Amino acid sequence: MTISKILFQNTEDLLKADAHQVFLIIQSEGFNINFDIPYKIIATNTYFVIFDVNGNTGIKSEILPEIVNLPIGQQQFRNVAIDEIGWIIYDTPMINNGEVIGWIRVSRSLQSLSSTLFNLRIIMLISIPLFGLIASAGGLFLARRALRPIDYITKTAKEISKGDLSQRLKLGKTKDEVGRLAETFDEMLDKLENSIKKERQFASDASHELRTPIAIITAQTEEVLVGSRGAKEYREAIETIRDESKKMSHIISQLLMIYRSDEGKYKFNFEILNLNVIIEDIVNEFGDVAADNGLIITFKSEEEIKIKADQTLITRLFLNIIDNAIKYTRREGKITVSLSKTDNYSITTIEDTGIGISENDIPFVFDRLYQVDKSREDKGNGLGLAIAKWITELHKGEISVESRLNSGSRFTIKLPLNL
Repeated sequence: MTISKILFQNTEDLLKADAHQVFLIIQSEGFNINFDIPYKIIATNTYFVIFDVNGNTGIKSEILPEIVNLPIGQQQFRNVAIDEIGWIIYDTPMINNGEVIGWIRVSRSLQSLSSTLFNLRIIMLISIPLFGLIASAGGLFLARRALRPIDYITKTAKEISKGDLSQRLKLGKTKDEVGRLAETFDEMLDKLENSIKKERQFASDASHELRTPIAIITAQTEEVLVGSRGAKEYREAIETIRDESKKMSHIISQLLMIYRSDEGKYKFNFEILNLNVIIEDIVNEFGDVAADNGLIITFKSEEEIKIKADQTLITRLFLNIIDNAIKYTRREGKITVSLSKTDNYSITTIEDTGIGISENDIPFVFDRLYQVDKSREDKGNGLGLAIAKWITELHKGEISVESRLNSGSRFTIKLPLNL
């Protein structure tokens, strides 16, 4: 078997492994398939797209239409050229309860592989005239030694194709083509494994948080459709559906923010901001909500403080913390927001007289989806404080909380005056 065949076989094995991982993700979601999702990069130069059982997809923004429009290949590997760059394509069916419910197509650019083979050919063409006699005498030895890591790569790829993404080549940082190929292979596996973990985390977060509002909306809809009701009952049902829809929209917005931060895709815009104005506007915005809940919210600062930060994120940070204080403070309670600074940091404290947090829960309040008391009915979803911590750390700051049950909580946020 030539090096070219081994490398192409390796690429085919990787495509099968990619397709299998995509199927596992879809299977974990209960085969709830969206055929109009855009291309998702699951590894370097690797894309996938999902088709229904008839070979149709609802994608409108086509990154590579030549790949999308190709007919289903019935588990065959096909090579196509797009803008003078070779691609290998593999289709595999999605089977549920013995029936084909759709198709997964994975594709990978062959540009890196072609470059590697080209470099190998150049080396061979230069070496043969100069070392003819030496090559003929030691060719068998050198061939076996050169192909040993390739054979190891092939065997490892087969293990990976079975779904074990923890496998790594670990051949060391050698300077030859095979060493660079092995290093690139390991880097690709790291990215692939991390990408799949993040996809699963996002899917898990989304399903966990959206399950309750969807169930409520479904129940209200079914009740409205069964029998006749008065105008008051219809209005109450519609208001419930509206409230739950708003809650879903808020949850999705928070999940997408966390997802973009995990993927490193959030675009930041740092500028000089007047922190007094931002916090005062937020306090005023919450004034009516606090009053409706019988609360008093105040803001105090002795001097004007400016920081370099992303305005959207900083606003979201204080919105989440103040909103959290209002949710968990009883009627006739107080919420005090204070702003001061040291030589290098702005210090903001949000103190309330609310229900407080137990000592056992304090270490986990900033963890994603952690809820202090899962038995009580509140509006929290365990994402607001996690986002607040991410934003604070992004700005090289610190966030902490002090609290006692039934005595209130105090959140302290330190942000550098200049990043």
